[in-house]
Amino acid sequence: MEKPLRNFAVGARLIVRGFQDTLAPDLRGHLSAWGLTPGTPITLLAHHPVTRIAVEHAELALEDVIAQAVLVEELHPT
Repeated sequence: MEKPLRNFAVGARLIVRGFQDTLAPDLRGHLSAWGLTPGTPITLLAHHPVTRIAVEHAELALEDVIAQAVLVEELHPT
């Protein structure tokens, strides 16, 4: 079940499922340009002072309002 990124613990391996409707289209565009698109696996690195995630070979820092709008599911090993 998808939940906001802010709801998960540091260290969680997640997969992006989408964005809340409240996220502005220009911000969606920025996130997509940085590789944060539905189906992308990420790792949650920190919540403070900002939410930091690892996406492929990069780290992104997200403001709380954006981290709350990114919808993810936990990635379970098979």
